[in-house]
Amino acid sequence: MTKLYFLLAGCALVVGAWFYGADVADAKCRAQVANQNLQILQNMQNQIIQNKRKNHEIVYKTGVADIRRVLRDKYSVAE
Repeated sequence: MTKLYFLLAGCALVVGAWFYGADVADAKCRAQVANQNLQILQNMQNQIIQNKRKNHEIVYKTGVADIRRVLRDKYSVAE
């Protein structure tokens, strides 16, 4: 009878180890996917920042004098 108990305990140990290993593998997979998503989001944020910098450079390169000239040409008092 004790052999049967040892056999059942061994089987329970193997099944428990199986489920524990599955949980560990699932946690590692989730962590890896989270890291990949974080990297993708960081790349997207960097791209957005670069686009904003390009737009700001274009805006800042056009000075106030240029804007005044354009407005004066479009909306003169003579019209």
